[in-house]
Amino acid sequence: MTMPTTPRSFWALVVTTAIVIGTASAAQAAPSACDLLTDAEVSKLIARGQTTYSAAPDATTLAGGAGSVCQYEHGQTGLWMGPGSEARFEQFLASWQQEKQPRQAVSGVGDKAYVIYPKPRNSYSDEGPFVVATVGANVVTASLFARKGQASGVMGEVCRGDQAQLNDKEKKECATVLADLGETPKSLQPAVVELAKVLVAKLRAGTFGQ
Repeated sequence: MTMPTTPRSFWALVVTTAIVIGTASAAQAAPSACDLLTDAEVSKLIARGQTTYSAAPDATTLAGGAGSVCQYEHGQTGLWMGPGSEARFEQFLASWQQEKQPRQAVSGVGDKAYVIYPKPRNSYSDEGPFVVATVGANVVTASLFARKGQASGVMGEVCRGDQAQLNDKEKKECATVLADLGETPKSLQPAVVELAKVLVAKLRAGTFGQ
């Protein structure tokens, strides 16, 4: 009765759009954001015990050296390097139409940092907190995707409907399904701040992928 969760890309459209908005005057291409974390750190800080179906993240270097985005199934990291990074990141955020989202200051992360909660494009979009931290002339970002519980999925709809069509075993499983509410974006703020702190430390030390 339990159905596997299929990862949904939270950023596919914005990354595709942002690839064409980088400028030739940007600094040389930034190191890949995928180099910021080791496999073990990705498992601990991003997957957080959830099943991972893909062996490798999807790395995208934005045009003109504007930045680098690393897409994982359960979250994302981003990196903009050198002078003008904040402006280039703001351009990236605007391409996603999220630049007007309320920004909540976060202390103890980089030189300054804030978190936003991007609006999902539709009911199938991933949701989660997005931390933006400034480290010197650089910008690093961290995002986690809230796990959608079974209660919000297909089986949740079935269990909330007419259970006459279910057998006795499935009826008993419905209690577990309906109790699995998953995560909320705001409940993930402590976890995404922890992730952002690790990224900031790696960026300051220059120990990418170590």
